[in-house]
Amino acid sequence: MSSKNITSHRQQIAKALNKATGCGYQRALERVVDAAERNLLPPVLDAAGRAEAVRILTDPAAAAPVPGPMLAKDYLEALVAEFRLLGWGAGHHEPEVECFGLTVYAGPVAGLSLSVGRADDDAGSDERDPDDPDQSDLAKPLYLMSMCPSGNASVEDFEDGLADCSTEAVRVTARRMDSKLGKTRLRRVRGAEELSTMPCPICGDRYPEHHLLKNSRSAVPVCPACIFDGDQAYRTDLPYLAVKLDRLLHDDLAAPAGWDAVAAVLALTCGANLGNRLDRELKKRGGWPFVMERWGEPLTRSWIWLPPPAHRHEAFKHLGAGATLAALVDAVERHDPTARAAAKALCRESGVRWRDALWPAAIAFAVAFTTQGHERDRHRTPFHVVHSLSDGLEQTMKPFAVAGDASNVESGLEVLLEHQLFPMLLGHSLDEEPDDPRRRYGAQPEDDRPARSRGEAHLTHGIDRANQVAVILGKIPFTPPGAPPWDGAALAGADAQGLGSTAPANDLCRAVRDETRQQAAEALYDLDGCDAVDAEQAWARNGWWIPSDHAPHAVRQAQQFLPAKTRVNALWFGPAAQFPEPVQICVDTTSVNPHSTGPRDVPWLQVWDGHSVFGLTLSDVALIRRADPADELTQVWPSPSSAEREDDATVKETSPGTTDRPLPTLDELSLLTNQFLHLAGHRLGEAWKSVDEKAYAAHQRLEKALEAEYTGFLATTVKVWINLFDTGHPCPSGRSQALPAYALTGKPYEVEFSVHAHDPSCGCGQEYGFGEFSDRVCQLLIVLCLYGGLIEVHPMIENATAADDGKENDVALRDITWEVDGPDGYDFREVQRRVIRDVTDADSSLNTDTNPAYIPPYMAADGWYLPEGGTSMMFHGRQHGDDAD
Repeated sequence: MSSKNITSHRQQIAKALNKATGCGYQRALERVVDAAERNLLPPVLDAAGRAEAVRILTDPAAAAPVPGPMLAKDYLEALVAEFRLLGWGAGHHEPEVECFGLTVYAGPVAGLSLSVGRADDDAGSDERDPDDPDQSDLAKPLYLMSMCPSGNASVEDFEDGLADCSTEAVRVTARRMDSKLGKTRLRRVRGAEELSTMPCPICGDRYPEHHLLKNSRSAVPVCPACIFDGDQAYRTDLPYLAVKLDRLLHDDLAAPAGWDAVAAVLALTCGANLGNRLDRELKKRGGWPFVMERWGEPLTRSWIWLPPPAHRHEAFKHLGAGATLAALVDAVERHDPTARAAAKALCRESGVRWRDALWPAAIAFAVAFTTQGHERDRHRTPFHVVHSLSDGLEQTMKPFAVAGDASNVESGLEVLLEHQLFPMLLGHSLDEEPDDPRRRYGAQPEDDRPARSRGEAHLTHGIDRANQVAVILGKIPFTPPGAPPWDGAALAGADAQGLGSTAPANDLCRAVRDETRQQAAEALYDLDGCDAVDAEQAWARNGWWIPSDHAPHAVRQAQQFLPAKTRVNALWFGPAAQFPEPVQICVDTTSVNPHSTGPRDVPWLQVWDGHSVFGLTLSDVALIRRADPADELTQVWPSPSSAEREDDATVKETSPGTTDRPLPTLDELSLLTNQFLHLAGHRLGEAWKSVDEKAYAAHQRLEKALEAEYTGFLATTVKVWINLFDTGHPCPSGRSQALPAYALTGKPYEVEFSVHAHDPSCGCGQEYGFGEFSDRVCQLLIVLCLYGGLIEVHPMIENATAADDGKENDVALRDITWEVDGPDGYDFREVQRRVIRDVTDADSSLNTDTNPAYIPPYMAADGWYLPEGGTSMMFHGRQHGDDAD
């Protein structure tokens, strides 16, 4: 954690402390810094950690670094109280004088005990009470020692096993011991990996041999996940199993965490007063004469290990290395006060009769096997225990069988684990569980692979094809964040800056991409193994390209795979994914565009369908397949014939299905212009103000140029094409009105209006009018300047007063064309000015054209072209598909 983050956390804690105590912010900050130097603050300072820090600092015990209490009994009581705050089940019995001094059992932590005594130079072997002045010198300091009867579970954090109680606060000692206990436990579990040579005969997960236990004398040893499995050949002899569990959990700090859950579930469900009944039975049998207290008090004396703080669920952040079952249940219900009610409702819906023991039993299983899944990362995932609860509990032999209906308990555990607790702790459901190859190795004797860390993701031929393909496609948990190996290199340079999304536009598109990637990867793997499995090989060998979900990779792939005039079959969901099912279209790709000028800047392909040029947004494409050059192109957007184009004097829209009516209406134009301006503000953010000023200034110059052209004419037709190809995206700030269908075609947005001279007698005071679009022409031109495009002006009938010397009006066809830059420069320029006075002879000297080779883009998109040697005086040439004559 950076120093800046630490400072920020301390400031937040100080503010909260000041609010809680009123001590003043500066004084609160001093207390926080002092507590941090004394290691009083929690190790993880997230929201829960900061709340715990405030609680610690408001406790009078943390006010100053005062040495521990003078008497050993008081010191032990204070230390036990701190352990209880961490969830330990410590101090249920009065301290007793033992070899070193006053001793108390620290809880169900592998037999860990805490002893406090005094440093006596002439100490002998006699037991001494450190608080009795007749036995000990009370002026000498107290020392703390942690120990375990088996010698295998010592905490290993104090030099020579002793610590001077006066050197640090009680809370610091408790938290340090807890932290060291958790680290020692994890180190020993991971160290046991090389000893894990014995596979469980049911599931195949490997353990040290002594970590597998029998459920009866005649049974075979199994792991904790399979002890209740229906494949167990022998019924459970609970007294026998209880002794085995107690010895393992008491003596071995590295014992599988799942065994604690097994003991807790049996203790909760096998009837009342179970501890005493087991004691009596064991005394009858002889041998080991008693069982641990967990069997009689499962809630307060059971111990469940937790993962390290950085890897555990938010609900358990405040707890120690482990906790009692009561502390875990309390933590879950504090995190979600409705959790128990939800569990009851879930059982009711599943036909399971509720019993109070179900809830803590399910929590014990969920937490313990989540911990075991973290500690033993080559074992199966925690969810697999759900499938091992078939009928094992039912097979517990009387008189220690499950009280009531055992199958009801098994069903309840399955339901709560699968549908509530494991999804909460793991963050995903059983159906969404990722496939991790490390957790799938078998139980064959030749399977001697060394343990691997979580950070490794090496591909080896020892893993089956499905697992290697999953690694390449990034479908396993330990894949590094970002694009998977399948996608290859990313786009570099200026084009890579600020790319929009290429992620699938909807769930169906995502599913199609995933399935086709899987098929392509498996086919490539079968050819040459995992070394030749990536997107480039899929295109080179099979002609398949599935656009990457990561924009820099998708654009790089498109630029590499799709040079100009590449004929492809595209599986397309339509503009803005409007189609409920994908359609296959055959088109020629003409260019790859990393950016677009629409309301949302996204990568797109410019394509030609034999009649029109239009855009395919990569988010709307599920699959591109290389087509044969002889394949027939698919006409996507119908185009009106040339005769219709010449005879049609009304305003027309070129989008499909709308060529027979004037478009747009005034309301539609108002909606479009307002929404485009609004979306431009979202797209540009803080830069909107300066861009708006540039576009507005350009629109003013364009208005003056337009005015100069229509002045002196009775009627002028104006056509506008705006480079808006992705207009179907909703407003980012919330719901917006639906755009008309013709605005969602993936083609430039087209509007046509007329300018007419007013009769001075009308009294309006305006020389020219714009029909019903008068109030929207200004906004329309601003949108044009924002996004770029084309504007054509056709002055048609010259005003008689404008003629010179009373001569007849000059009959001519005029058109002036300007290209508007849009975001590339917010300017415009004239690209063609044509006057045709002799329509019978294109080569007549009466006709003039400043750019005779020019064809407007909207006509080129509809297939018009100039034959060799031709000029635009031929009324823009011919259209593809016309007869040769």
